[in-house]
Amino acid sequence: MKARLLPSVITMAIATTSAATLSDEASYQSFDAHVHGEVALSLAQDGERVFIELTAPGNDVVGFEHQPKNAADQQAVEDAYALLRDGGKRFQLAEAASCQLAETKVTSSFDDYDEHHGHDEHHNHDEHYGHDEHHNHDEHYGHDEHDQGNHNTLSVNYQFVCQTPQAFTELKTDWFSLFPNTEAIKIQAVTDDKVWVDTLIRAKSHIQW
Repeated sequence: MKARLLPSVITMAIATTSAATLSDEASYQSFDAHVHGEVALSLAQDGERVFIELTAPGNDVVGFEHQPKNAADQQAVEDAYALLRDGGKRFQLAEAASCQLAETKVTSSFDDYDEHHGHDEHHNHDEHYGHDEHHNHDEHYGHDEHDQGNHNTLSVNYQFVCQTPQAFTELKTDWFSLFPNTEAIKIQAVTDDKVWVDTLIRAKSHIQW
């Protein structure tokens, strides 16, 4: 049975990293603030599994942060969900690592959209990673039912399984070409042999470590 992909996985991985290791990374920090143009990405590697957790302001992904008011707004959120679900294209791990997308979870705080289309949308990939994809919709949204104001966000969790995990030393993305409102993707990462931070921008959407 594959492990369920949960937002806490990356947090736990970071929390259990030794204080000594973290102290060596003076710039390591948490990216929790909601800033237009800035996407927060956390990455954790646990052997053959790589977890990516990403949170983006609604304005970056759909062009607005109010609750969907009409069919066009709802379509914009639905289109965003479709793009975010395609994690194998949004984030390409090192080719030599032979990583395949195993599970995806997309959520948002766009309440009106979710009431009609379902929140916490899960895509579980079978043991061949990519065939017979299942779409399961949770009845419970999993977020506070208070007014999100003008700060609605979209979040996505990906789980990859790599045949050669030691070769996972590279990451690239097409995010900036699809979501031009984003100016930077701030990364905090715990891989098998190090803790590091970096920032992707339009001119640097490919990193190696």
